Amino acid sequence: MRETLSPQIHNHAAVKRTFWAAAAFYMLITFEFLYMASPFAAYFYSVYKPGLTFFNSHPTLAWLSSIFLPHIAIETSSVLINLHNVAGAILAAVGFTVFCIGAGQVYYNKLTRKGAVTGGIYNLIRHPQYMSLVICSFGLLLLWPRYIVMLSFVTMLFAYYFLARVEEKECEKKFGQRYIEYKNRTNMFLPFNMPLADKLPGLPKARMKRYALLFGLYALTLLIAIGLASGLQNWSLNSLYALYTKDAAYISVGALEKSNIEAIVDTALASPEVQNRLSNSSEGSDAKFLNYILPTEWHVSEIPMNPVEGGSGHHFPTTYDENSYKIVFTRTKLRTEYSVEGKEIITNTVTRIPVLEVWIDLAQKQVTEIKNAPDTINYEGIPVPVY
Repeated sequence: MRETLSPQIHNHAAVKRTFWAAAAFYMLITFEFLYMASPFAAYFYSVYKPGLTFFNSHPTLAWLSSIFLPHIAIETSSVLINLHNVAGAILAAVGFTVFCIGAGQVYYNKLTRKGAVTGGIYNLIRHPQYMSLVICSFGLLLLWPRYIVMLSFVTMLFAYYFLARVEEKECEKKFGQRYIEYKNRTNMFLPFNMPLADKLPGLPKARMKRYALLFGLYALTLLIAIGLASGLQNWSLNSLYALYTKDAAYISVGALEKSNIEAIVDTALASPEVQNRLSNSSEGSDAKFLNYILPTEWHVSEIPMNPVEGGSGHHFPTTYDENSYKIVFTRTKLRTEYSVEGKEIITNTVTRIPVLEVWIDLAQKQVTEIKNAPDTINYEGIPVPVY
């Protein structure tokens, strides 16, 4: 492996350790969404609890643990937002596949003693494995879009670039002119030239000035990424099928006309028993509620709700009674002392306390069943997505 021209594998132990440490850190954060889908989700998710709880309980840091694309709501009014999970899965799979191909080329050439790896995908770019990991990581970011994951992704972009630069210097020393010729006929990360990149000024030669410029560029990139993610969050919130009042936010997990949402909510609140139980749970006149509307046969593990027959995780049967819905009422604990309403309830929620479930026949506009909150709650005490 060290006999090849591959800039991914070389004898610089420090660079190799740095690369795998950075990759492991990012994957630990991003594969959170895979843990959520596993039978041992609650156990695995407890690994994240201390850090997420710390961020979530501090108003100035809470945004780091929040998401900027929907996770609980599987349908919104935006087609593009609805596709983010599909796009993320495709990019993650493609990136991982290309990474395996690149690694296979390197190991094959080493085992067969065929010399330098300059063909295949290495004939297109010098760092296909780094680029494939970027693609895979971006796909995982779309699947689990926490702000902290996004910041880690940007950090890894810079880390990969500088690791690649170090590796190329090592390869030049080791392989000499052969590597320089290979370097001159290939691009670093993309299989095509970027004319604007050639016109950019080089880095200052003075070390302090160079470091200051790089840090400024890194900080600017983070700010741009945060701004874009914030824009996506606002777009997502505006695209939810939802109903907002002064004291509550009602989010429909699936696509549902506003008139139907209003009918479901009005039917539930018309019940004296529902009103009484909500009032008894409010602990004061300033109580805020974050409530979820979904078909009675659906189940979402992040919503503190009673299990349904056929599944206890994410359970969305394609055929269901379109007249039978339930509202899962939860009282919120907010991270702010200021009065909030509507969408602000969603973005300021720290913890949701389950209150009751109200089952409704939409066609008859009547409450069919009122259920107590579940005895056990998935991910209790662990900050999970709320929309």
